[in-house]
Amino acid sequence: MLLVLLVACDTATENPLLYTFPEGFRWGAAGAAHQIEGGNTNNNWYQFETLPEFAGKTAEPSGNAVDGYARYEEDADLAASLGAGVTYRLSIEWSRVEPSRDAWDEAEWQHYRDVLEALVARGVVPMVTLHHFTEPIWVQDLADLDCAAGPTDANLCGWTNPDVPAEFAEFAHEAATRFGDLVDEWSTFNEPGGYLLSGYLGGAFPPGYLTISKTGIAERVVPVAEGLFDGHVAAYHAVHEADVVDADADGAAAMVGFTNSIQWIVPVDEDDPADVAAADRIRSLYAYIFPDAVISGLMDRDLDGVPEEAHPEWAGTVDQLGYQYYFRMYVKAEDGFPPVDAVICDRTILELLGLSPASFGCPEPHPDDVTQMDYEHYAAGLGLLAPALAERYPGVPLRVTEAGIATTTGRRRAESIVRQLAGLSDAIAAGAPVDGYIHWSLTDNYEWAEGFRPRFGLWTVDLDTYERTETEGAEVLRTIIADGGIRQSVWDTYGEGEHLSPGE
Repeated sequence: MLLVLLVACDTATENPLLYTFPEGFRWGAAGAAHQIEGGNTNNNWYQFETLPEFAGKTAEPSGNAVDGYARYEEDADLAASLGAGVTYRLSIEWSRVEPSRDAWDEAEWQHYRDVLEALVARGVVPMVTLHHFTEPIWVQDLADLDCAAGPTDANLCGWTNPDVPAEFAEFAHEAATRFGDLVDEWSTFNEPGGYLLSGYLGGAFPPGYLTISKTGIAERVVPVAEGLFDGHVAAYHAVHEADVVDADADGAAAMVGFTNSIQWIVPVDEDDPADVAAADRIRSLYAYIFPDAVISGLMDRDLDGVPEEAHPEWAGTVDQLGYQYYFRMYVKAEDGFPPVDAVICDRTILELLGLSPASFGCPEPHPDDVTQMDYEHYAAGLGLLAPALAERYPGVPLRVTEAGIATTTGRRRAESIVRQLAGLSDAIAAGAPVDGYIHWSLTDNYEWAEGFRPRFGLWTVDLDTYERTETEGAEVLRTIIADGGIRQSVWDTYGEGEHLSPGE
């Protein structure tokens, strides 16, 4: 016994923990139904991938995705292999369990119960998202976007119809009733701001609207935002009403929030007040419009960066705020540039508009820091965001519900994990109330409009055989979870360096 203790002491001395995480910190990985399951032809994304009027919007159809619908037990094993008590964040596909309005599919409900039971049996804690970018065709039929005949049970015409938030709440209530004995952690929406901006402003997501006028934004984008706010609030109350079982015996039957996409947004010229103000406006539009509404009960109707409209009926409907981070976003002031007189230095968006990033003075990232998504990996941003969110939303617990990198190079993935977690550890030590880190993603998946090229998985997937193969990222994350932090040896291997290692 003495020898074992001496060896342990020597190991701790020679290989100390440089970055630590608090006891009870929640580790995990994530996936989403449409991105991994395959074979679902009954939602808006299937239409977006296949209808001729949306040709070119997506790189390829999702097809069988990575066969996750059939391989859920295998994937549960992968999640469990990361460590004891890890979290797996997954979504329930609304269009599977309610393929037509007010008609439940019992076989599909049973399938998701099987999925959840497989996780729980392996000691994995499920965290369920109810809306991860997809919804049934009857919510908004993309083949009938004009809704000339008005809303019907087969096409409710989208989130501006007050029936849609009510239907979403009914789905949430049903899920919480059926699965409350297995699930305590719920997210109403995944990145609702991304759903709104990509679908109704930038045209890259269903329903594919490119809205570039302020009048169009006021008439099309803002009303949809209000519908999403109403949907979240209704679902929040529905889950709390229906989930009355404390599945994890922590004293609370349900914790309900949503996950928010928020990048590290900075001005092109930090000494230019116009650029600084433009970055503030983009930050408000991109990152704060949804949490401002459902946490603080405030709405920025004119999108000027200052929420001016009080909505107490929305306020206080977030038990935990999930935040999701991927890159640094540069912003340049530009009068008349929609929607808020500011240019986002995103090459894909600007080239879609026939513009060049260089013409706005957008900085070029180091080539080794560019990911398969064509944006800049900036590890420090994950930790920098935590105190900013804590300051804006005091008293609201935070969790990283997505962070990752699109790469086929295992070492780059491992470097990303180590460097981002180092910054997060520092933020927590300084007082940021972050209780967990959930990596995106457990396996490779269908990355929406980008198709299958971007590889985010801790396990990479052969798209012909669906075989899962562990990457260096999984190995490193497993080590960090076991140690409760980043040891000297891990930092020496993956943490040093101004840029990521070369690779795709």
